[in-house]
Amino acid sequence: MTLFRKNLIDGEWVGEAGSRNINPSDTGDIVGDYASAGVEQAKQAIAAAKAAFPAWSRSGPLARHAVLK
Repeated sequence: MTLFRKNLIDGEWVGEAGSRNINPSDTGDIVGDYASAGVEQAKQAIAAAKAAFPAWSRSGPLARHAVLK
């Protein structure tokens, strides 16, 4: 059974635009289904990343670890 992975955009998991299951190293081996993003979702992700960058760049390794954990 493969897992479905969504995109994290502005603190929310989204994945309504469909999915892809490509493994470039072995196209016969599916490791998971990953959400595809449309143009609008990509724009939202870029805007959220730009807005978060100043605070993220000032945070230390422990704070980043807590977020990514």
